Amino acid sequence: MSKVDGVVVWMSAGNSYFKEEVIMKTLELVSKKFSKIVIMAPDEPAEHTFKALGLYENNFKRKARLNANLLQNRAKRVVEKLVKNRINNDFKIVEWIDEIIPNKDYQTQLKLVNDLYEHNPLFRKDARDTTKAVIINKISKDVNIEKAIDEAVNYLLEELAFVIASPKIYGTVKMTYVYHHNWLIYENLISGKYDSQKRPELAFMLIEV
Repeated sequence: MSKVDGVVVWMSAGNSYFKEEVIMKTLELVSKKFSKIVIMAPDEPAEHTFKALGLYENNFKRKARLNANLLQNRAKRVVEKLVKNRINNDFKIVEWIDEIIPNKDYQTQLKLVNDLYEHNPLFRKDARDTTKAVIINKISKDVNIEKAIDEAVNYLLEELAFVIASPKIYGTVKMTYVYHHNWLIYENLISGKYDSQKRPELAFMLIEV
């Protein structure tokens, strides 16, 4: 692959899958294929999920921050080990609030994704179904599921906006999103299923470790 091809490794705060050894194996694999590796464990988007699950403001903000910090610290330790082993790829561990929220390319894509959610019935349905699948087994019985989805879906919309904007943010010709299971809504989006706009600068790669 070209040296200007990049990869996004997105780790969801609170997801127990991302143990340190899993992060290590994932980064080892992608370092063989991509020179620029963007590692994301965001706190602010995760707040939507924890809020949807019924946590009060101080609690959902704190839980999101603590879980994001945990993953970031794991990623930092892994990157340090890889560098010591002379794996000298361009690793970038991203701070969401400081680096992404103020970014104009991200904000542009976030508006477009939100507009698509509001006006495209198929995308809206897929976004809500995707979100429901994530939270349905975590939500307490006294929380209204539709209201919870109203909040939690913002995580997905912000995630999609970031990935779409990532080639411009990081100056890559192509950016590949890697994850440990398929992400159909993203694959549909970049293929143009929802808005007839194909996005050849974006790709998906399934990695199971």
